[in-house]
Amino acid sequence: MGYSGDFVLVRSDSSLPDLSVFDDPEWYIEECADYFHECWPRHGGWQTLQVNDYLPDNGGDRWLHRLVTATSSPVMIASVMDSDVCYVRGLTPSGVTWSTFLDPVMAADYEVSVSPPSEDEAPRGETDNDRRVRWLLADVPQTAEQIAVWAAEGGFTADREALRVVLTKRADPFVEDLFFELVDACGLPPAESVREDPAASDPPAHPGHRPEQNCPRGAKLEAVVLNLPRDGYLVLQCAAEAGCYVQVWLRPDGTYQLEYRDRSPAEHYQTRTLSADKVIAALAGWAAGEIAWRDAFQWNSIGSWFSDS
Repeated sequence: MGYSGDFVLVRSDSSLPDLSVFDDPEWYIEECADYFHECWPRHGGWQTLQVNDYLPDNGGDRWLHRLVTATSSPVMIASVMDSDVCYVRGLTPSGVTWSTFLDPVMAADYEVSVSPPSEDEAPRGETDNDRRVRWLLADVPQTAEQIAVWAAEGGFTADREALRVVLTKRADPFVEDLFFELVDACGLPPAESVREDPAASDPPAHPGHRPEQNCPRGAKLEAVVLNLPRDGYLVLQCAAEAGCYVQVWLRPDGTYQLEYRDRSPAEHYQTRTLSADKVIAALAGWAAGEIAWRDAFQWNSIGSWFSDS
């Protein structure tokens, strides 16, 4: 089961969850900390907010207009469905608007609604699914140009070729990663992993952090990961804090599901990857008491799964 929910990209001088636009009387959230996750910011006040669900009544895209009005900034909203397919749309203060699906092949599998080109000749024997893929791909050049105009209003020069590449790529394995590639292709600065002082070195884990005595290290750790059977898992536990651990599960589909908890149930995060090398590096970094290993992944906050109801 993948991630389902919205990502919101906008420029704001204040924290996105603090914007008054989210004080919707029809949408009461008791614990915003469980509902929102702020991704690493980008230079110039650009922020990405992960919503651990969908924004309410977003079918008419009223949130695009509300956020543009509240921030006077171009806005992008990406709706992810089970990490398989992503519907992205953008709006600028001047009214530039666009929408697209990421991973057109999977979008076709989901049987998304798509309009045919003005002149369309179907190849003989083409299936409905093939037709949807072809129509989606036919929109890519125009959509890439619209996104570049969207980026220009935000003060950035988009890489049009990179946009076209992202708009035609398959997710590998998570479509939300394509969303962040799309943002990068728009020319926005890279995310900042250190908020207050970009020049500062990555801080260590919590005081006293140390793996349990039987925690595999070095070549032994590498061998354990590489020899995990399908549906097998490995858990590394902190000897100082019972609520601090990292674990990996080799799913039946061959992907690695990596999770870590930083003492509090609310600080529980999950991601997936196809790379055993990235998993080994992450586990080794955790065992060494570092946190820089987290930068190699886009994490989903799942702390709300473990909080008391």
